[in-house]
Amino acid sequence: MSARTMRTIGALAAGALLLSGCGGGDGGDAAGSGGDWTIPSSDPEASITVVGHLDPVAEDMDDVVAAFEEEHPSVDVTYQQVPFDDLNSVLDSRITSKSGDPDVFWVDQPRVSALATRGYLEDLTDQFGDLTDGLQEATVENSSYDGKLWSLPIANSTQVLYYNKTLLEQAGLTPPSTDPDERITWQQLKEDAAAAKAAGATYGLLFGQPNRYYQLEPLPVSAGGGIGAEGEGNLTPAVVDEGWVDAMTYYGSLYADGVSPRGITAEQTDATFLEGGTAYMVQGNWLVPQLADSDVDWGAALNPVWEGGEPVTPNGSWSVGMNPFSQNKEAAAIFMKWLAVDGESGYATNRSFSELPANTAGLESYLTSDAFTGSEAGQQAAEVVELESTTTGVGRVATVGYVEFEDIMGRAFSDIANGSDPAAALESAQSQLETAWAQYQ
Repeated sequence: MSARTMRTIGALAAGALLLSGCGGGDGGDAAGSGGDWTIPSSDPEASITVVGHLDPVAEDMDDVVAAFEEEHPSVDVTYQQVPFDDLNSVLDSRITSKSGDPDVFWVDQPRVSALATRGYLEDLTDQFGDLTDGLQEATVENSSYDGKLWSLPIANSTQVLYYNKTLLEQAGLTPPSTDPDERITWQQLKEDAAAAKAAGATYGLLFGQPNRYYQLEPLPVSAGGGIGAEGEGNLTPAVVDEGWVDAMTYYGSLYADGVSPRGITAEQTDATFLEGGTAYMVQGNWLVPQLADSDVDWGAALNPVWEGGEPVTPNGSWSVGMNPFSQNKEAAAIFMKWLAVDGESGYATNRSFSELPANTAGLESYLTSDAFTGSEAGQQAAEVVELESTTTGVGRVATVGYVEFEDIMGRAFSDIANGSDPAAALESAQSQLETAWAQYQ
């Protein structure tokens, strides 16, 4: 019987990170060392602690851990869930304590450079550098910084425009297309979502991750703006150009006009769409298996494009990193290798609703699973996922200041959704970023 425990950790600190300067937390000496440990050929007797944002039951992390422990019975894993929005502050507090807890943690790929610079990640280059051939190249790049591998990719992502066929038929609307030449515009989507709501839908349009940069980056970029930063090291904030203002004015209008609902969090959006009262939802590929098991009569289309702009989708996802102060690095490495590299990826194969696997063999199996092949809608989704992930993906801004960027922009997006003037909110965010990034200049 496994001794692992699974519990939700509340936020240990609020607000901005405690660190100031690139070597913050006094972890800088550990970063870059690579250590003198190896990935052992046989399992040690060890216990490791793993921190991630996924729910142990609802998102199958208990199944992932159980499968690992069945194959590696001498390594006991304690998995602890931390809400996504609290992950920065929790890791900041626990890693800088130098206790070695947690041993392994989930790393949002755009944060790799910031976490590595702060000394929060063990350099994995020597141990894993020759084991990444079976992983998608883009995910390895997203997990690297300054020529070194700092985390091990377990997932990638793209976005799909899902729609409720019953609600569209009720409103007399033509479903959006999977044909790149007939991709729906954001402007048309707002009109159609409003019409669906007027015809009886509870909600017109949901974003899977409202007020988060990952979800909203395609809007300003497709509208002709930039990714949000420029210059050396992407440390000059750039969120006040015409494309950003236009895109965020549009975003705010969705809420002001009642097309999109306020008050529904990212943790609630999937369940909301699955209830059947929402006409459209922009969400990741991970929604497909849930829809396949639901009673919703659904379809899938390409992500919208800004009128007159180029199509853009977000990519990147999660990696796993190792605490440089871990006292169980060899056992931690065995777990990480099993999650990402072994077979078709232990992480992907033991979850029902996983992201796109970074493991190439796992990706092939993922897109040929019943969820994607068992219905017309699933086949539409597979077509969209393949096209978007190979042709329209734009990575989130790569900078050592990403953690501050994500936090500051998230607050600006929330203010805009709640009625603040978009231009003023972006000007304020620009000023906050300039102050926060002064430490890196």
